[in-house]
Amino acid sequence: MKFTKPPRNLVEKSKSYSYINPIIGIIYWSKLKDVFNYLKKKRWGQILEIGCGFGFLLPSLCQIGSRVIGCDIESAFDVCQKTTLREFEKRYANLELKKVDARSLSNYIDENSCDVIVAISVLEHIDDYNRAIMEIRKCLKPNGLFVCVLPSENWLYKLGRKLVGYKGDYHKHYNYEKMQRSLRRNFKEVEKWHSPFGIPLFVTGVYAKKM
Repeated sequence: MKFTKPPRNLVEKSKSYSYINPIIGIIYWSKLKDVFNYLKKKRWGQILEIGCGFGFLLPSLCQIGSRVIGCDIESAFDVCQKTTLREFEKRYANLELKKVDARSLSNYIDENSCDVIVAISVLEHIDDYNRAIMEIRKCLKPNGLFVCVLPSENWLYKLGRKLVGYKGDYHKHYNYEKMQRSLRRNFKEVEKWHSPFGIPLFVTGVYAKKM
C-alpha cells in the first residue's frame, strides 16, 4: 500500500499554502506520509484523526482501517467540508466525518473504541491540551496507539518560519517540553522520529495507552 495523495484539484481547491507551495509542501506532505507508512504495517479496526482539517490523510487511512473517523472543531470543519471533506466522504464508504472538539472527545466518540488516534499539528493549537490528551486516552482501546506530530519550536523551526514568511506568535499556549511531560504522564512512548528527512522541525511520537 502507498500513501494516497488527494487529486490535485482538491488540493488546489483548499488554497492551503502549506500543501500547495512546492517547497513548504515537501515538509507537510512528508508528515502525512511518515504517519501512514508507520501505520500501514497492519490492518486496523477504528482509526480516528482529530483536527483532520482538509482531510488529506484520510484517503490513505481508509486503506488500512475498517472504519475511519475524521473530525475537527466546528469553525474548521464547516470550511473544509465545503472544499474537500464532502468529496472524500462520497469516495470512501468506510469514512465518517464529525464536528468534534478534542477537549470533549468522549462526548462524541465511544470510550475504549479506537485502535489508533492521529493528531498531526493539532495539540499545539489547543489551550487546554491536557484535557484533550486525557480525552484521547479515554477513547483509545487498551494498548491502542496515539500518533502525534508536534512542532519542535527549536531555533531551526523558528528560523524556518521566518524564512518562509510566517509572522506572529503562532502557538501562544504551547511549550514542547511541557507537552512531552503531559503525554508521558498519560501514555507509554513507543517510538519517535524527526521530520522532514530527519531534520528536527517536527517531532512525531507514537504512544501506547497505559494499562
